[in-house]
Amino acid sequence: TMFLLQGAKMQMLEEALRKSLPASIKVYGTVFHMNQGNPFNLKAVVDKWPDFETVVIRPQEQEMTDDLDHYTNTYHIYSKNPKKCQKFLGLPEVINWKQRLQISQSSLDTAIENLGAINSGKVKHTQNFLYMSLKTAKELIPSILDAKNLPNSDKMMKSM
Repeated sequence: TMFLLQGAKMQMLEEALRKSLPASIKVYGTVFHMNQGNPFNLKAVVDKWPDFETVVIRPQEQEMTDDLDHYTNTYHIYSKNPKKCQKFLGLPEVINWKQRLQISQSSLDTAIENLGAINSGKVKHTQNFLYMSLKTAKELIPSILDAKNLPNSDKMMKSM
């Protein structure tokens, strides 16, 4: 089962994702922009509502016309339970496994690899880093200001 969210439910989704920061940051940011007018014509689907475990932000099917266009073929996924989301992500109406695509959430590696194998696909892993200003961090993730949560910048500089 899949639920397509629109209108007031999108505002509720944004608030729920805000409570799961920083783990939900990519999906939260995308949902925030969708609530500001959805300039990229994305859609949000969840496994259940309102107590969702997995949310998928995906392009409209008609937008995915070029296999090599990774920008429009990107799915943003957040799951509170990565071990139990494989069945939902395997639904053809949730993810189009017949096409090249990008998925952003590293905690889903096992589920994505399994689904790639089931759908005769290859899975390639890449890694990206998210940077944000201190002001933004204070607003979105106040707990990050706790000294024990901050990375040691001296160690980071020495390792570079």
